[in-house]
Amino acid sequence: MLARSVENIFWLGRYLERLDDTARLVNATSHLLIDSHKDTEFGWPVLLEVMGQDSAKVLASYGLEHQNRQQLAQIEQAVMQHLISNIDSPVSIRNACSQLRYNARTIRQLLPRDMWEELNKLDSFVQQQCVETFSRQQRYQLMTEISRRCQMVIGTLDSVMLRGDAFDLFTIGRHLERADMVTRIMDVMVLQTLQPTQLKRPRFRWISILNALGGAESYQYYIANNLAGAAADAIDYLLCYADFPRSVSYCLHRIAASGKALPNSPAILQQVHQLQHLITEQAVTELSTVQLHQLIDQIQTGIIDSHQVLLNIATAEQQPLTA
Repeated sequence: MLARSVENIFWLGRYLERLDDTARLVNATSHLLIDSHKDTEFGWPVLLEVMGQDSAKVLASYGLEHQNRQQLAQIEQAVMQHLISNIDSPVSIRNACSQLRYNARTIRQLLPRDMWEELNKLDSFVQQQCVETFSRQQRYQLMTEISRRCQMVIGTLDSVMLRGDAFDLFTIGRHLERADMVTRIMDVMVLQTLQPTQLKRPRFRWISILNALGGAESYQYYIANNLAGAAADAIDYLLCYADFPRSVSYCLHRIAASGKALPNSPAILQQVHQLQHLITEQAVTELSTVQLHQLIDQIQTGIIDSHQVLLNIATAEQQPLTA
C-alpha cells in the first residue's frame, strides 16, 4: 500500500464507525426523551453538542431559538435534519456516508470486491432513504437498518480482507472513532446532567445509553457475576471494562494490538499507553463528577494526539506499507 493511501484507509474506518454510532445515538436519545419527565432540561439539542456542534448556532441557522419550548417539534426536526439528511452538515449521516464512499473509491485496489459492493449498497440506501422528514417510528427503523448495514460491511471485511497494514489502519480508525464517541456521550449526555461536585459521585445506570452501545445485557451480566461490578455504574463500565467491545479500554487494547506492526509503532504505542495509564491510574468509582470531567477531557485530548500520530506514520520515515 502506498503511503498516500494511509489517510484514506484510516478515515474509512473512522467514517464507517461514525455512521454506525450516530444512528445508534439518535435511537438512544429517542428512547431517553420518551422515558424522561416532561419538565426535564435534557432535549434534542444535546445531540448536537455530542457531535461537537454549537447547538444554539446550528438551530439559529434553521430559524429556531435554542431555549424556546414552544418550538420543541420544530427543534426536533431541525436536529434530525442536521444529523441525518443535510448532506452539507459535517456531522450528518449522509455526509459521513459520502465521505466513506469517497475514501473507499480512492483506495479501491486495496478493498475486497465483496466489501466494495456492500459499501456501495450502504451508500445507495442512505442517499435514497435519508432525504425526507419522517415520523419517530420510521426514523427508528431507518437508524436500525443503517446500523445493521454498517455491521454487514464490517463483517464482510473481517471475513475476506488480508491481514496487513491496511487492515490494521482500518481497525485503528474504527476503534479510535468509537472511543471518541463513547467519551463524548459520557461527557455531554451523562456528566452534564449531574451537579458538579468534589464529592464521590452517585452511582447511576442509563439503560438507554447502554442500549445505544449494545451493552445493556452484558452490563447486567457484569454486575451480577463480578465482585468489582457491584460498585460500578455505566460510566465505570464504559471506561474500564476491557471485555466489552465498546468500552474505551477495549478500544485502546485493539489500537495497541493493531499498531504494533506499523511503521513508527513506538510513537503509536506511547500515545495509547498514556491513555491507558489515565484510566488505570486511580479507581474511576472513587472520582467526583469534577474529576471525571477532567479525566474525560484528558482522554479526548489524547485521542486527538493519537489521531495526529497515526496520520504521520508513513511520513516520518517514508516507509512503504503492505496491503
